[in-house]
Amino acid sequence: MNIGEWLEDYFRRKLLSNNTLREYIEKSSVVTVELDEGIVYDLMVIIPDNLFTGGFYSQFGDCFVQNDHECVPPVFTRFKSYAWLRKNFERRLAIASWIFGKSIVIRDPDDTFVSILTEYRSVFERRLLETMRYKYVELRSDRHNLRQAVFHQDMMACALLKANIVKLTAELAFLSTGQPYPYKKWLIHEVEKLEGGPVLLNIAKRFIDAIDLDQTIAVSEELVGHTSDFLSQRTRLSPNLFSEWWLHLD
Repeated sequence: MNIGEWLEDYFRRKLLSNNTLREYIEKSSVVTVELDEGIVYDLMVIIPDNLFTGGFYSQFGDCFVQNDHECVPPVFTRFKSYAWLRKNFERRLAIASWIFGKSIVIRDPDDTFVSILTEYRSVFERRLLETMRYKYVELRSDRHNLRQAVFHQDMMACALLKANIVKLTAELAFLSTGQPYPYKKWLIHEVEKLEGGPVLLNIAKRFIDAIDLDQTIAVSEELVGHTSDFLSQRTRLSPNLFSEWWLHLD
């Protein structure tokens, strides 16, 4: 049984068979959120707004979850509304686009889920250049702050800044190819699959592993330089952004 057949079987046996929830599930979109093989399957039932506010909310609230630990792997099913889905895209556009862009659609009456996904994919594309500019300025600002943390020999601040600098470079690697990026759990795993990803991760690992403070600064310069290079080659970001990034601070 392949994953699509397994999900269809689970949907019929464990979700549709629930008499209390069936009236909502039959009219809802049902999609995967995460399939972490051998660990957990995350599903989502996305309920039409009128049904969610009209009946579901009064019965189950707005954070209802069905935990199925009898299944292997366990299945975690959340129940949300289409309004929630739209807010999720607005709140974290790139990550939501990555998550739901990878969803397996089990049910989607009237193609509502697919329509919302397509709508926000267009929003992501329209905002792409500005998102990259914002992320790059944050990267350079954190790199600037890292210099000061090194000067003060504040190792905790250094660790925090180093982690965020690597996160930002990985996110920019995705954005530079026109793709949304995953959340932190999958970010490093997935960036390795990109063109140039292994080179970026090699520098990032040396940066994270650096203990000597002078070496930390030296490798950070290499990492920022590498990121600036692939952004200038792949995107339409202004050359002025790379040479005078501080002029773009909000």
